[in-house]
Amino acid sequence: MKIMKSLLCASVTLVALTSVPAHAADSDWPNAKPFRVVVPYPAGGSADILGRLVAKKLSENLGNNAVVENIAGGGTIPAALSVMKDKADGYTLFVASDNTLNINNFLLKEPRYDGDKDFTSVTVLNTYAHWLIVNKDSPFNSMQDLKKFMIDNPNKASISVNTIGGSAYLALDKWKKENKLDFEIIPYRGSPPAVSDLIGGVTTAHIDVAGSSMSYYEGGKVKPLAVLQSQPLKKIPSIKTQSYDDPKALTVKSNLSVVVKNGTPPQIIEKLYQAIKKGEHDKDFTDALNLFAYEPVLTPPAESRKFILEETQRYKKLVEASGLEKQ
Repeated sequence: MKIMKSLLCASVTLVALTSVPAHAADSDWPNAKPFRVVVPYPAGGSADILGRLVAKKLSENLGNNAVVENIAGGGTIPAALSVMKDKADGYTLFVASDNTLNINNFLLKEPRYDGDKDFTSVTVLNTYAHWLIVNKDSPFNSMQDLKKFMIDNPNKASISVNTIGGSAYLALDKWKKENKLDFEIIPYRGSPPAVSDLIGGVTTAHIDVAGSSMSYYEGGKVKPLAVLQSQPLKKIPSIKTQSYDDPKALTVKSNLSVVVKNGTPPQIIEKLYQAIKKGEHDKDFTDALNLFAYEPVLTPPAESRKFILEETQRYKKLVEASGLEKQ
């Protein structure tokens, strides 16, 4: 992947250039030490690519080196705890999803951090467009077709999601209850095995981030019944949408945010935001978002903070309604 290779090369270059005097003072911001951008997922994925773009924009627009650190696994908790160990000085940024910021606190017995209290937002970076896809040979061509089949054939359909307790799982569980439908929700460990089983006829349908299964659609192996949001997918605007205003519609809201440790001075947060925002229309940034069919958001810090706090309350209700026990 050309974008990934160029960003990895840029990251190596940034590390090689890093040389900071031990006596550097915080008052020298933004040049006292290199920026550290923590990504709680392995290298090569979409969140990692966007994290590397954040690091690149910080370096380009603030004139300081930025290093990406991938701390994967553990439900993103090791990455969150690593960020919390650093000073609240604006040099450590965390690329965090809804699971990290809003959901873990309600699904885990001992998350060892609080997304609302321990972090504050620099910006909501992008939204993840989700869609519901079926096998190319499926008899279903719309959400109405699938829903009618479920009503006429209780417990005969199955819909897979990429993880238990994630935004897609919680949205699907809500849709199931709101419409009094009887079907099985099957959680997988990630998109590839779930899409593989869908193509193989093991499951009826699958909810996925559109960018994760776009290649299967373009290769003619799956077909989308709907984009699970009010806005059409820019890359394929002809696909039907679902309305956020309809309580019985199947919609998924999911975001990727850039946050810092709570206590970071507001003026520094604003400078970080402006450095990222400045790169919004750069070709490398827009190419990466288009590759995964993501929508840029890049809301200002105060607006992002308010939104993330509201999302925490929304997810709290969804988790409670789902009946999932804390792990």
